[in-house]
Amino acid sequence: MEKQNKSRIINIQYDVILIPLFIILLALLFASLLILAVGKNPAIAFNALVKGAFGNLSAWVYTINKSIPICICSFAVAFSYFGGVFNIGVEGQLQIGALGAVCAGYFFNNLPPAIHIPLTLLCGALAGMLWSLIPAFLHIKRNLNIIVLCLFMNYIAEFLLQYFVYGPLKSSESLIPATYSILDSAKIPNIIDGANKLSYSFLIVLVIAVILKIYFNKTYSGYELRMTGKNPEAAKFFGINTRKYLYLSILIAGVLGGIAGAVEIQGRYYRIIDGFSPGSGFDGITIALLSNGNPVGMIIGSLLFGAIRAGATNMQVMAGVPSQIIQAVQGFLMLAIAVERLFPQLIKVIKNRNAKRGVTNVK
Repeated sequence: MEKQNKSRIINIQYDVILIPLFIILLALLFASLLILAVGKNPAIAFNALVKGAFGNLSAWVYTINKSIPICICSFAVAFSYFGGVFNIGVEGQLQIGALGAVCAGYFFNNLPPAIHIPLTLLCGALAGMLWSLIPAFLHIKRNLNIIVLCLFMNYIAEFLLQYFVYGPLKSSESLIPATYSILDSAKIPNIIDGANKLSYSFLIVLVIAVILKIYFNKTYSGYELRMTGKNPEAAKFFGINTRKYLYLSILIAGVLGGIAGAVEIQGRYYRIIDGFSPGSGFDGITIALLSNGNPVGMIIGSLLFGAIRAGATNMQVMAGVPSQIIQAVQGFLMLAIAVERLFPQLIKVIKNRNAKRGVTNVK
């Protein structure tokens, strides 16, 4: 029994700590090579990045603000992934969630903050869920590819958001293309005020992390959802309603994506600005896969990605390194994760083929 527990601990450390750490080190090496390729010093560039992300209180606040939507999006990706669905539509769900929050925050007036804040957050969550219902229905009922569906929905969400920003919800008071600002009663209060403010939105991240941890590890429904994701045929054999959990995994991911958009509006921007999301939904995919869906790992990974985004500008100004290198590094991370997940499968296929050949030769 003790040997099994030790083996399990070693496997957990390997999956949750060692592999992500190795991939991150590879990404740093790749970034160093790119920086050298443009004729800059990697040590100076990384020093500028770290100072831009953690150099002072303002930098810390900027990093945390960047990491909040990334973290919630990673929760969304992880939830659907545990249910057996690879959801790349979180970016679109975030944008539609932001639209729902703006509508609720602006048009619902004469409400006290105690009602208006959660109501606006709820509207953002419902908007994200309804947006995810379309690919969920087409995937489960019509057996269409969920990845292609989510990709299309992302593009539609982006164009729909532009329509409202430049059309029905356009504010005449803003100097740049943006919607109306939500009312003060819908804004999440700040823990730090000023030009670089920090709201209590980070508490929502912690609450979601605790809820997900309890759901997946302490509830029967969470066990059935994970079983559906790992082996749907076995789940059906044991009487689990796999279709229900497929819907649940996609719709709850939509809810979380919508919350990510609502939190950005209520806690930071207060309105939708054209191009307000730098791709937090896509960053969430990387974080969820890199951490294997571990909530603590996703929080740490999101802080890392938030720091990279926050420090990229300082790296460009202070070290003269193009910010596009950061995007290249993020692409390398996705490639490394894909290879890491594909490699064991290839080994398994090769072993099975060799075993079959061995049986054939014996005959």
